[in-house]
Formats: sequence, C-alpha cells, structure tokens
Amino acid sequence: MYFTWLYDSEVIKKNPTVQIRPYKHRRKPKSQIKDVDFNKLIKSLDLTSFAEYRDYVILQLLMDTGMRIGETLNLKMDDVLIDKKAIFIPAEIAKGRKNRYVFFSTIMQGILRKWIDYKERYFDTEYVFISTRGSNFNVMNFEKNLKKYCIRARIAESITCHQIRNNFARRFLLSGGEIFILSKILGHSSVIVTEQAYLDVTSEDIRKSYQRFSPLENMRK
Repeated sequence: MYFTWLYDSEVIKKNPTVQIRPYKHRRKPKSQIKDVDFNKLIKSLDLTSFAEYRDYVILQLLMDTGMRIGETLNLKMDDVLIDKKAIFIPAEIAKGRKNRYVFFSTIMQGILRKWIDYKERYFDTEYVFISTRGSNFNVMNFEKNLKKYCIRARIAESITCHQIRNNFARRFLLSGGEIFILSKILGHSSVIVTEQAYLDVTSEDIRKSYQRFSPLENMRK
C-alpha cells in the first residue's frame, strides 16, 4: 500500500511491489459425512441407556437443524415448539448473540416427543438435555462420548459436531435451499460468512445437483 501511494504520487518512478502476488489463504476443505457412516454411528448407540438415548437424539437434532452443539445443550423446554416443529434459540446462548429460530422435520418431531416423555419420567428439569444426574450436560462430555461412539461403530474418520453442522449446510444447499435462508438458520452475521465457511462441494455433488436442475430434462417433464 505504501509503495503504491508513493508511485501514484510520483515520488518514485517504479513500484517494487507490482510483481508481488497477494497471499491467498487456502482453506482445507472439510471432509463430508457419508450416509452409511452416520447411520452406523446412530445404530451403535444403546437406547436402553439414558445417556446413549440422549446422545442419539442430540446427534439427529444436530443433523436435522444445523445448530451448534453449545446451543443444543443449553436449550430449555420452553424453547422447543414441538407442534410448530421449531426451536427458538435465545440470544444468551447463541454465538452471534441474536435471537433466531431453527426448524426440524416431522421425523425429528416424533423423536423429540418420545425423548421428552422419557426424560420427564426421571427428571423434572427445565433443560431438554441433561446428565445422568439431572444437571446441565456440557459440550466437552458430549464430544468425548461422540469419539467413543465413532470408535465403537468402527468409523474410519471420527465425526465431529462441527462436521455435522457443515454437512447440514452442504445438504441444504444441494437440495435447492437458498444461501440467504441458510445464513439465517446457521446464525451467521452475513451471507459472506456462510460462503466462506460452508461451501465445500465436490464434483460429485455438482453432478447430482445438475441432474436435478438440467433445463432440458425439466422441459420434457
């Protein structure tokens, strides 16, 4: 910048930085979660165990909503609007410190209903997800459990919570979702943040998406 100013001001006759290319940071693409691996993970959990049943529900909620794990574990019963298939994430637990809503599927609605009924047989607490002692369940313990489940399920590359969030974003876009809407769901400050963080698509993703949106194919339907 300084040498450019000197050159533009005719203080120097040649800009020594003109041939220097700006450094471009290459972000390593995030690995994708295969359907078979996620299903293996889910099926490896023991649903007769309170802790593993809880984690079974959490994993599917993360995949269905794109929520951050910290937001998920701090949800209170009043935040979950079962009949509307929506979750209110208050500013105090959101990373961006802004209120927002996320939404879930009919399948997830049934899973959540069963979990809440089950949990309330044992604990009277305002939190949706709790420890086996009835206290608030923290991120570190969940991530520790997740690593254990991945080993048990014999998944070659361990699945992480952030990877599930990334997978949600990728699938949302490839299914025809709009990036502006995705940005709101994820709680990002702008669409640019979403583009930089979550647009890891492969050539196979592009091929499958094209086959659904081919102009010629759609004309003949």
